[in-house]
Amino acid sequence: MQARVARQQARGLCTTLATRSSADTPRTNELDIVMLAPKLRRAVFKQAGAGATREQIRISIEHLKAQGIYGKQGEPVAISDFEPPALLGDSIEEHFRNLGELAAQPYLRMAEEFARADDSSFPQMPEAAQWRMQSGWTRYADGGASRVRVPAREDGVLVLDVEVLVPESPYPVLAAAVSQRAWYLWVSPHLAGDSAHPRHLIPLTDPDEAERPRLVIGHSVGYDRARIQDERRLRRGQLAFVDTMSLHVAGRGLCTRQRPQWQRYARARRENDAEYLRVNSDTGRIFDVSSLNSLREVARHYCGLELSKERRSVFVEGSLREVRARFAALADYCARDVDATRRVFAHVLPAFRRKCPHAASFAGALAMLEAYLPVDGAWPAYVARSERLLGELSESVARRMRELAEDARRAGGPQDDAWLRCLDWTAEAQRFTKPRLRRDGSYAKGGAPRPVARQRLAGAPKWYRDLWDAKRGRIHVTVRSRVAPYLLKLRWRGFPLYYSAAHGWTFRVPAAEARSTESDGTQPPLASLRALRFARDADDPAYEPIPARDADGVYFKVPHPDGDAARCGSPLAKAYQAAVDAGTLTSAYAAAKEAIDMNAMCSYWISARERVKGQFVVVPMGTVTRRGVEPTWMTAANAKRSRLGSELKAMVRCPRGFRFVGADVDSEELWIAALLGDAQFSTHGATAFGWMTLQGSKAAATDLHSNTARILGIDRGRAKVFNYARIYGAGVAHATTLLRQFNPGMAEQAARARAERLYAATKGRRCHARAALGPAFWHGGSESFMFNRLEREAARDDPRTPALGCAITDALQRRAAGDAFMTSRVNWVVQSSGVDYLHLLLVAVRYLARRHHVDMRFVLSVHDEVRYMVRDQDAHRAAMCLQVANLWVRALFSSRVGIRDLPHAVAFFSAVDVDHVLRKEVDMDCVTPTNPHAVPAGQSYSIADTLRHTAGGRLDPAGPVDPAAFVLSDNHLPLNLRGLEPARPAAAAATAPPADEPDSVWLTAQMLSSSAEISALLAARDKRGAPPPPPPSSRPGGTSTRRIVARATTAQKPK
Repeated sequence: MQARVARQQARGLCTTLATRSSADTPRTNELDIVMLAPKLRRAVFKQAGAGATREQIRISIEHLKAQGIYGKQGEPVAISDFEPPALLGDSIEEHFRNLGELAAQPYLRMAEEFARADDSSFPQMPEAAQWRMQSGWTRYADGGASRVRVPAREDGVLVLDVEVLVPESPYPVLAAAVSQRAWYLWVSPHLAGDSAHPRHLIPLTDPDEAERPRLVIGHSVGYDRARIQDERRLRRGQLAFVDTMSLHVAGRGLCTRQRPQWQRYARARRENDAEYLRVNSDTGRIFDVSSLNSLREVARHYCGLELSKERRSVFVEGSLREVRARFAALADYCARDVDATRRVFAHVLPAFRRKCPHAASFAGALAMLEAYLPVDGAWPAYVARSERLLGELSESVARRMRELAEDARRAGGPQDDAWLRCLDWTAEAQRFTKPRLRRDGSYAKGGAPRPVARQRLAGAPKWYRDLWDAKRGRIHVTVRSRVAPYLLKLRWRGFPLYYSAAHGWTFRVPAAEARSTESDGTQPPLASLRALRFARDADDPAYEPIPARDADGVYFKVPHPDGDAARCGSPLAKAYQAAVDAGTLTSAYAAAKEAIDMNAMCSYWISARERVKGQFVVVPMGTVTRRGVEPTWMTAANAKRSRLGSELKAMVRCPRGFRFVGADVDSEELWIAALLGDAQFSTHGATAFGWMTLQGSKAAATDLHSNTARILGIDRGRAKVFNYARIYGAGVAHATTLLRQFNPGMAEQAARARAERLYAATKGRRCHARAALGPAFWHGGSESFMFNRLEREAARDDPRTPALGCAITDALQRRAAGDAFMTSRVNWVVQSSGVDYLHLLLVAVRYLARRHHVDMRFVLSVHDEVRYMVRDQDAHRAAMCLQVANLWVRALFSSRVGIRDLPHAVAFFSAVDVDHVLRKEVDMDCVTPTNPHAVPAGQSYSIADTLRHTAGGRLDPAGPVDPAAFVLSDNHLPLNLRGLEPARPAAAAATAPPADEPDSVWLTAQMLSSSAEISALLAARDKRGAPPPPPPSSRPGGTSTRRIVARATTAQKPK
């Protein structure tokens, strides 16, 4: 290959369209990246783009050589070529503009008209005394009130707020709504006294009538939607939901690091703390353009409204009797929240449309509020099973811990035991009642001293008394108790543990052994650890008698995954499970490991049980990157054999006759980041990071994760964690912490050295004070090009995503944040682009399903994973919809950064899963302690498989469309394509470099390994000449730096 490219360069053939193919070989680009087959490329890129120049290709090859991957064998790519559905427009950009409009309308038009409506066009809110406590909906209009089954069909847009009596049930008790024509109040039959149970949901449409599109607006509307009866039907209706909180977060939300500063500044404003406000004026700029997410704060920020939340406490802490007693006031409270939400919506929707102008962004936000998780009788059985086993295991562990405590209490000579001597053995003498005496000095009747009735455990040591549980009538001790490590007689590296109030859990080493320089290879020598110092003066508040009096022992901290500054709060925490498995943390008792394992087994269900039992809500855009936020499904772990209740996902099951069809977007955000780096060369795979992402081979250890694993000396699975953390802006400190989490015995200095080596090899080194090349930049690493592109995007005055042109939140823009929060801004570029990807994918699948009459409905999306529910007979056509949609989305991203071509490796999902349960992989058996029986496997289909099952990619149904057969959607209806915008020239690439940005010099500077080389490059350019080329580099496959400098400056030299 190298010789072929050299010949092309010599003949000047490495031109803008230099791709190679023949009848029997794949089409490749200038860097041997396998590209789309001819039919596919013509279908998605109707016109070829400018492509890479000869100089860009030359610099890319030099960079790939310097990184040691040029000419390496890539991952084999199976080629599929077929005629996909035609684009709905003259370009991929116009195609998605039309798809966005089709998906967003008529709801976008309804929303914009509603937001523009003047306050005077809305009905007046009824007085508190006018609200009626009667079951169901009551309509209030023109001074009267009438009972209705559901809000009128003519009221196409409703602002809704639902209230729940939290102590009683998750079902609604009240709901208020307003349209432009009337107010509505819904009262639960249970609250009205017409039902003995609270299990009632709110109807919004009449199933007996032909549905009209209806838009429901709310603040955190996912909470309200979960309590709407219509949303529980199998068939997807015409209801759409818009969340004002999500619109606010996308436009003026705060990142995690800004929230504490914002709250402190808000308190200073309330308290008129002039000095704080003066010193923190920078925070003031952020404060002025943003707010927290609650309706109270958002209403204050946009509308100047002050909402009282005093009455809300009744719903949070009160009873049904209190709600009935204060009905008028609480109905008024609910209605005022509705009015505030309506006013907020008038501000946040236009702001959102300015931030996210593409219709696909609005349509994607609607789609994320269509999530539908079907469950059956297995769900309550799963919860009950997990609760029962948790109780049994917890009691088993607690029983063993009680036995150990009783054994310790009876121990003779506890001061001779390295663990028991650390407990407080202070005993409390028996106390007696005061005697009552006669005049003669004898005891009065019943006046003899008696043991005090309320004194417990007289004579027992203090540590034992502290464990006493009066309700149980016995001691209560668990592995989380402070005394547990002592009772279990835990050892770290074979030495007993001691708890220090100042340092957390430590381990005691005899002084003679503390100077040992020996190491087993997994733990640093004891002599290299920092010995702890303790106060010797008994009057010192930090005095600890045990270590202070211990002249023969040296104490060291039990290592914490977060570094030497952190304290170990419990050696039995989940973070120390690896130390148990490795034999670093041991016990004098065999039962200790059993107790630790049981604790680990229960940890998942303990943390998830309340969320699982009470989960109701999905927030479509809950972070400033517009990612979805939800406490259960979006954070659910995969099933593990050792984790009780971890089969959670598999409890979501399709009804008979249906299947889940879905896929994970392969390396979505890594590819987006790599694409931005490659865009500087106008071709795919031009940077080492891009090449490894596209064509790196796991077998040849040339992929991104294998490269990181080699540098750090860890396994490939753990290397993934480091790679994603680095892409999201984490630095050396975080990588150091991760290394120590995976290897608690690693010294911090050693971990930091490895982390620094990783960052030097990947991110590169920072070059400052090079005005000719702009701000400081990264150079010499495999990822330098990518990080420079991300940072320059993030540093713009108005950063926008390349695909859909969505802008960053006001709180992170330069005019508010200055140069601060750069990590959050870089993270935003990648993750917000990932949200664009998801929204485009949802819009494309929706169009294909409607256009080709596939009966399917959206189920769930978790970051880069999407799932739909589909009729059995439509599963393969649905899989084809997903594959074509992915092809289109990747093509749009590439086109928007100026590359009108696409690698075949990323064009399609590696597989589309067809399954009857929700799980990460179709072959996971989901066996856990609470689910001993394997879940039957599903099926996984590649693009080649799907083409075979769909007669070469045929999406239309085989026979006539039968409306009665569509039970999930109305996709049997013909798609109305009238009214779409006429064709117009495609917008310029969103990330095209400014006209005055250096080209070959800038590209070359990013690949050089030292500042001295960059200085030489700039000096040579300034002289408008080039130094004579030196002898070739002795590095295998490499090229000398001076030779690279010469080529770069010669290419810029004017004729």
